[in-house]
Amino acid sequence: MNYSEIKLYWETRADEYQTDPEATTNDYYMRQIEIREIDNKIKLYYDQIKIVADIGCGNGFSTIELAKRYPDLTFYGFDYSEAMIKNAKIKAEELNIINAVFSVLDIVNEELDKTFDLIYTDRCLINLSTWDNQKIALNKIISALNNNGKYIMIENFISGQNNLNSLRKDFDLEPIKIREHNLFFNLPELKEYLKIINGNFLTYENISSLYYLVSRVIYSKICNIDSAEPDYYDIHHELGSKLPQCGDFGPIALCQIEKKENNTDG
Repeated sequence: MNYSEIKLYWETRADEYQTDPEATTNDYYMRQIEIREIDNKIKLYYDQIKIVADIGCGNGFSTIELAKRYPDLTFYGFDYSEAMIKNAKIKAEELNIINAVFSVLDIVNEELDKTFDLIYTDRCLINLSTWDNQKIALNKIISALNNNGKYIMIENFISGQNNLNSLRKDFDLEPIKIREHNLFFNLPELKEYLKIINGNFLTYENISSLYYLVSRVIYSKICNIDSAEPDYYDIHHELGSKLPQCGDFGPIALCQIEKKENNTDG
């Protein structure tokens, strides 16, 4: 799928799901893991941040949840889907969330007009169709950080995907294919590019590993044996979402990236 086709895909989901949590993913419990991990990083850097950006916020489900938890921080949610942003504004008004501001923004073709203490993406950049587009977005994100600002990058990586499928093969399960509107990241390639754009790579944490082992291996095998259709709300997903991080057997990872401080002589 090309860039415009992917955008249309998300506009269609926005119309279908409105303010529902499933607007950007059917995997409700994986989304809860992602919110939890972003929350943990906000706590970690809390004394250093006042203004936060969610790039690719969809219908604002995660943004609004975090804004509720941190009423003294200001959250800006950006998405290139007008329908998604419309739904985010509806939900924020419905819940009387006054510290979350939502705007339409195409991170590839438009510029951020302010800087932030912390920016996060949650499976946003994998929808940008090409590595060139992803590099444009990464450059704009790092540039929009204040000195020593943090970028919390939750995206899909090919290494964890391959490890998961290798394990599924051992359980006589078919490999999970990458969706046609997604382009997963290569971790070494990402690290090399960040050096060019003033990004200091801090950590890689696979936040999906144990959850995927439970939901995409054990539960999938049970469904396979029982000839049953998998259900994202099955108890295996709920219990798996409560497990700690361990291993690299899922595609979704969190990278901590810091903007290098610009030291200039007076």
